[in-house]
Amino acid sequence: MSDESAVASQKPHKISLFSATALSATAMVGSGWLFSAQLNAKLAGNYAFLSWILAGILVIGVGLCISQIVSVYPVRGVTTRSSSLSHNNIFGMPFAFANWFGVMVVIATEAQATTQYLSAALKSSYLMDNDGLTVHGKLLALGILIIYLIINFFGIKLLSKVNNIITVLKIFTPLFTIGMLLLAHFDTSNFSMTTQGSGTSDTIGSALAAIVGAGLIYSYNGFQLSAAFASEIKNPARNVPLSIILSVIMVMGVYLLLQLAFMGAVPHQMIANGWASLNFHSPLMNLALLLGINFLALLLVADSIVSPSGTGYSYLGGASRMLYAMAAEGQMPSWFAKLDPVYNFSKRSMLINFILAALVLWNAKSWASLMVIVTGYHLIGYMAAPVSMGAIKPKTRILGIILFIILGLFMTRLPSNDMLMMNSSILILLAIYGSIQVMVKNVKFSTLFALNLPFITYLWLIYFAGHNLIFAGIISALFYLLVSSAAYVKYCQSHKAGSIADLHEDKAAITPQTAT
Repeated sequence: MSDESAVASQKPHKISLFSATALSATAMVGSGWLFSAQLNAKLAGNYAFLSWILAGILVIGVGLCISQIVSVYPVRGVTTRSSSLSHNNIFGMPFAFANWFGVMVVIATEAQATTQYLSAALKSSYLMDNDGLTVHGKLLALGILIIYLIINFFGIKLLSKVNNIITVLKIFTPLFTIGMLLLAHFDTSNFSMTTQGSGTSDTIGSALAAIVGAGLIYSYNGFQLSAAFASEIKNPARNVPLSIILSVIMVMGVYLLLQLAFMGAVPHQMIANGWASLNFHSPLMNLALLLGINFLALLLVADSIVSPSGTGYSYLGGASRMLYAMAAEGQMPSWFAKLDPVYNFSKRSMLINFILAALVLWNAKSWASLMVIVTGYHLIGYMAAPVSMGAIKPKTRILGIILFIILGLFMTRLPSNDMLMMNSSILILLAIYGSIQVMVKNVKFSTLFALNLPFITYLWLIYFAGHNLIFAGIISALFYLLVSSAAYVKYCQSHKAGSIADLHEDKAAITPQTAT
């Protein structure tokens, strides 16, 4: 029996709206909640609350774009393959790479976060020294990665069961922490403080800067996990957008309450020089110990294992679907696109993601050292959603251009060194990918040039724009209008390279169902 017929003979387990919502919510309550309240206060002061709301609205907007694509193409890994479906796999390559790579690196950062919090709890340099993980710390983090692999190795059914239980624990701990901090100490005078003390006023610009710099995009990024599992969810056209909206609203409420409790609980004398002077290494645990709530500190240590791990194993599952999708679109070797006949996912793809995450983990210094660069890859990956939506459903281009411009403006908030690293990595990848297309698949260089030049040019223009928001907004609008135009989309589709047909339920899904 062939692999395809073997898979087709199975009746794959489909997860419910609750499980899909739990999957996204779990991914959004990871290491970010343990660190972002302090970083947000340091960068935005009282505007920290606005930061959470604006970031939540942004990711819901991206999620609704993805949902529009899912309503036409309910396929696995849609977050990485959307531009391949709407345009072609060559045009979609940089978006797919950024989306997949950003999610894959998060797997490593979550294992790092657990190890870092454990090191702080033990007050020992055995796991972490000089603000970086030691060899022993990295070995422990690798052990945590292996646990992520085991949970995912037996398919979506086991993953969803484990995840439903973990979600309850992950939501309970922040809520319990919020309640305990509010009861222990709440100083209203803290909310008259700014980032630089009482002499400097914060602005909405502070809130926008915190969305990137405080890890809010990083914290919310799990919203897209349910879309990555689209073909494995019951009624994806309905349940994917609902799961995204419900999970983001639920988690946003938790983050807002946590921000309130944290900022109210900090002893006022510690922020006499402004919120920017606050520097807890393990913010919530340090604050609990300072307030004498020792049992809460113990709970936070336990949650530093549960919360990042829940995100880590969810992202490993999502990243494996993303790499599978890239292989299915001809952007990666077809070897990754083989589905397991029993568990209905690519174990080869999962193992490669595990190995890459382990390599990133071993060579990274700490959680903070990766957070901003991961955010940058996330923003680039998000850009595919409004572009693809506008191409597939032209009537949505007004919403698409607004969202794309906003994403472009946020790109200008990234540190220039990180932006340079991202642009260079994508350029190198495209050069390697393009060489293979020309030499092996006989794709014309002129075709590669026309399909990849617009986005590469756009990224470098954003880099050189610096903090010039007007220039960034104009070039974002021009780029979007070009690549979502009917003429350019038609050109892309006329040069569409053959992709690997998806197995079983994805066969029908890769044919447009309701595009208008």
